[in-house]
Parts: sequence; C-alpha cells; structure tokens
Amino acid sequence: MQEAIKNYRPPEIVNAVKEYATEKLDLGESVKELRQKKVTNIKYKVRGALDAHLVGNSDLKLDIQDSIFFLKNQEYLVEYYEISHLSTYGFVFMHPKQLKNLEQHGWLTLIDSTHKTNRYDCRLFTLYIRDYYGCWNVGAHFFVSKEDSVTIAEGLKIVRRFARHWSPRYFLSDQSNIESNSIRMAFPGLKNGEQDCDVIFCTVTSTNALESYHSELKRLTSPQHGLIGACHKIVELDKKKCSDSEHVAYEFRVKRISAVGVDDDILQEIHKFPFPVQQMLISEFCAVEGRMEKGKSAPGLTSLHCYCLFFHRYLLPCRHIFHEHAYGVTKLLTSDVWEKFQRMFDEAGFDIYISRGLVDLEVPRMTEAEKATENRRLAVSELMERVRDMYWRVEETGNIEQTGTFIRELKNCIEPVLNNQMA
Repeated sequence: MQEAIKNYRPPEIVNAVKEYATEKLDLGESVKELRQKKVTNIKYKVRGALDAHLVGNSDLKLDIQDSIFFLKNQEYLVEYYEISHLSTYGFVFMHPKQLKNLEQHGWLTLIDSTHKTNRYDCRLFTLYIRDYYGCWNVGAHFFVSKEDSVTIAEGLKIVRRFARHWSPRYFLSDQSNIESNSIRMAFPGLKNGEQDCDVIFCTVTSTNALESYHSELKRLTSPQHGLIGACHKIVELDKKKCSDSEHVAYEFRVKRISAVGVDDDILQEIHKFPFPVQQMLISEFCAVEGRMEKGKSAPGLTSLHCYCLFFHRYLLPCRHIFHEHAYGVTKLLTSDVWEKFQRMFDEAGFDIYISRGLVDLEVPRMTEAEKATENRRLAVSELMERVRDMYWRVEETGNIEQTGTFIRELKNCIEPVLNNQMA
C-alpha cells in the first residue's frame, strides 16, 4: 500500500516489493506468489479517491468541455475542432510561454504522438523545440480522435494561427507517413509563397528528447483516466519542464567553473562565458599541457584565426591559440579580444551556431514530377500505416472474434481493388 500510493505502475511495484522483501526482510518465499493483478487491485483501492478528479465525466463531450475549461484556467490557449467528413475531432492547447518558444526556436521542430493516456485512446501529439541554452522544451500539444493526416494537419494549422511567427524550416519525425503528409498539408511551402518546410525521417535515437517526455508522461497518466486526467498530468509535466529549462538558463549565465592550474587572469575571462562554454574553454586550455608533454612548441600564430576543427566549429579560443598566448611570441588574447568572444553569446545563447549548422542540413530540391510521385507514395504508405494502426488497436482488445471480423472486412474491401489492377 505504501508503494501503491506513490502512483508507480503495478509491474514496478511488484518488482520493488519482491526485491525489498527478499533482500531486506528475508521474506522471499512469502512474496514469491505476489502477482500484478493483486497489486493492481490494491492500487485501485488505495488511489481511488485520489484519482477521482482524473477519471472525469463519463460523457465524452462533457469530458472535453471540462478539459478545455481546466486548460484555459491554467492560461493555455485552446481550440477545439472537428473534421465532419471523417467524423474526427481534436483540440489544440499551448501555453503562451510555449508559443514564444515555438516562434523563437521552432525552425527545427520535433513531432511525435503517444497513446494510452486516456480511456478514449485519443492520440496526443507534442511539438518539441530546443532553446537558446540547448534545453529541449514543449512547443505545443494537440489531441486527435484518429491518427490520419487530415485531422493532424488541422491541428498543425491551428498551432500556426496561434504562433503566427512560427516558421519551421525542418520537422524531425519518426518513420510516419501520416505525420509527413500532415506536415506537407499544413506547410505547403513555395507554391503558397512560403518558405519550404522539409520533413526529415529520424533514426530510432533521433527523437529521444520527445520520446523521453512522452515516456515520463505515460508514467503519470492512465488508460482509465478521462481526457481531463491526461490534461492535468500534461500541465503538471509542462510546469516541470519549464522549471528545468529556467534552471538551465540560470546556470547557463550564472554558474562558474572551478579549475586548477589555470592562470587567474584567464580564468576570470573564461568565467564571463556561459557555463557550457566555460567547460569547453577549460578543456582546450588544459590540452596545452598535453601538447607540451609531446614536445610540441607554440604554433607561431600571429592572428586569432586557426584551422583546427574546434575553432572552425565554435569560433572560440582553441588549444593552439592558448598555447601561443601563454608560451609563444604573440599575446593573442587581449581584453578587447576576450570581450569580442564573450559578446557572441549575449543575446542568442547557442543560437549563434544555427546559421552555420543550416548549411549542413540543406536537402536536395525535387522537381514537380518528383514531388507528385512522392505525394502518391506517401498517400499509399499512409493508408497502409492506418490499417496497421487499426489492426493493433483491435488486436489489443483481446477479442478474437472482433479481430477476425476486421481482417475479413479488410480483405473484402481490398481484394476487388487488387484483382481489378491485375486484370
């Protein structure tokens, strides 16, 4: 009961209790038969009253109304929408702080969805951005009743209306043709007189930041909760992420590194940089000793330009510049030079490197014919993806008869189309 009230998932509680009882209390035999179902029942009994507000209204429309009312009270911008010809719906919500983040840093936006956060199995989509200080944070959320490109695209269009200055150049998505189609619909690019927006399909690890957010959220939510319960937990996690981001921003500007063997004058100048940059500069300064141990002399630099990878990548004093300044003929790092380097980060933080990074992300342009072919391929891929998604939804119910009916109906619909093409 002590573990259940903490709102961990039943499998985690089972493992924790068995480990504690076996190692600390020598009760291994007693807990050997402890089962997940028993723990689930205990958890339901213990947390029933605590979770009542998360279960919400049994009527879907009232649950949605309560969710929107709650989000607006939390100062979120909210808009509900319906796609009548598809009988789908959704609602978009974003906090003004998230809107500002999206407009300022949304040139590169991660997008992904997660499921099983509510009893209606509405899919939650989250847009994720990286701010000045290298910290990932939320840009916007929206729920959709079904995961199809038209319904998702409408959610993205509403986000665009909220964040009028959001102009994404790249979307990072997992291998989802549905998401790719929806992005193309919401961001048509040059044919509408806008900046082109490219979709980059990620490897498994590329969206880890957003996947981590969704994983953390799913530990807080439950498939038994209503949409109101999911919204409560989303707001709770958003506040935590915002607090984490503010802490990173504070440390970025204020935290000071300590280092042994660095001249006081140089350390004093290094302390005027953001903390992550201090770490890089100290590493480069300490590398000078390694150069000297290898018998390398001062590089003989006469200017602040160096051809090494570090200087080319970060435009900061490298080990060669430090070596020349400390042991060479030319004192390169004057107070004016230090100030020039330090001013780089005054306004934009790590965003000063974005323009340099964009060159490496350029995607080859397709012809109109290639675009048309790609759109047809994506349309077919989306249909296949939606069929797979629906199959697994039915399969997970555990109803063999319902699953069999789904497969038969699908086969009856597809077979005539395939046979006609073969003829």
